[in-house]
Amino acid sequence: MLKENLVPLTKNKMAADMQKVVKRLLATGEAFAIWGAGNTGRSAREYLKECSGGYLAPKYIVDNNPSLWNKGRVIAPSQFFGLENPPAILFICSYVADQIAQQVKRAGYAGEVVIFSTLLLLDNQKRWEFYEKNMPAIETVYDMLADDKSKKTLEGFLNSIRSGDVTYLEKINGDSSEKLLDPLILQYTEGEVFADIGAFTGDTILKFLELTGGKYKRITGFEMDSQNYSILRQTIEEKENISLKNVAVGDRSGQTCYISGHSESSVLSEQGDCGIEMIALDDLPEMRDVSFMKVSANGMDLKVLKGAERLIRENAPKLAIYASGELLWKIPQYIKEIVPGYELYYRHYGYGQQAMICYAVLPAKKSI
Repeated sequence: MLKENLVPLTKNKMAADMQKVVKRLLATGEAFAIWGAGNTGRSAREYLKECSGGYLAPKYIVDNNPSLWNKGRVIAPSQFFGLENPPAILFICSYVADQIAQQVKRAGYAGEVVIFSTLLLLDNQKRWEFYEKNMPAIETVYDMLADDKSKKTLEGFLNSIRSGDVTYLEKINGDSSEKLLDPLILQYTEGEVFADIGAFTGDTILKFLELTGGKYKRITGFEMDSQNYSILRQTIEEKENISLKNVAVGDRSGQTCYISGHSESSVLSEQGDCGIEMIALDDLPEMRDVSFMKVSANGMDLKVLKGAERLIRENAPKLAIYASGELLWKIPQYIKEIVPGYELYYRHYGYGQQAMICYAVLPAKKSI
């Protein structure tokens, strides 16, 4: 039983640890930088400002996304590492903090690095109430999972919420450079037709090319944010059998809006500042032979699947989908309704509670 493997609901450890860091910064006046201009970075800045009575603000904001450089005080990593007097403390505010920490270490940064997992700083008792209310559904999904590692992953994820302790995530984390592409679960073939929904700036496509040795049939990358799409085109330029679409993907085809300029956190919204065409994958003839779908749609992931329901029923492609919040149980339940033969796996990557990944594969298509 899942509940038997959950730790007691305790005082939030990370919140307590961060309060100590805030007191130190207020006492010493040390300069600090924040790495991450997306939602986690913005939340970190708001948190530090609120906890310090409006006093604490980063001297620099750093991000790997070129589309954000020189906007709102965001600088490139090369600029940061070239500073004559870099700040004494660097907060890494990204769920792929493991990758960024390695990047910082390779560059020779000599200051203190603090991993800042914003969601763990929130009131964990209130957050836990949400999961507790839906525990019957979570227990049902727990019993569906295909291997012990998936069950341990779900336990660790929930225990991190109950305690505010990132060590529970560290125990279950996989290599975040392989997020959504786990080669121990997904068996790739030379005939792979890969649909990358939420292609961002091309990081997943580049990793897919590495894992497959460049042997595949076709890749289609979908990215709605125009700034991200511009970088994506440069990243994938001149690579064979890859097409890119500057569209949103959802449960219907039509017009919609999104909030732009938020890096990988750009999200569909009726109050968005940019209009965009939205498509359902079922409506695209070139998707008829899709064999692998990766979905990263900032909370719209279930709608993406519903817009591809016919494809999934007919093709049973390999699936890799972000599944946190209510999607933690709604996505696996929906997948099993469409194709009961799917085996389900959970993996977690990085330090954010948005980084639970649900994999679905037919037994004949897995390599475990």
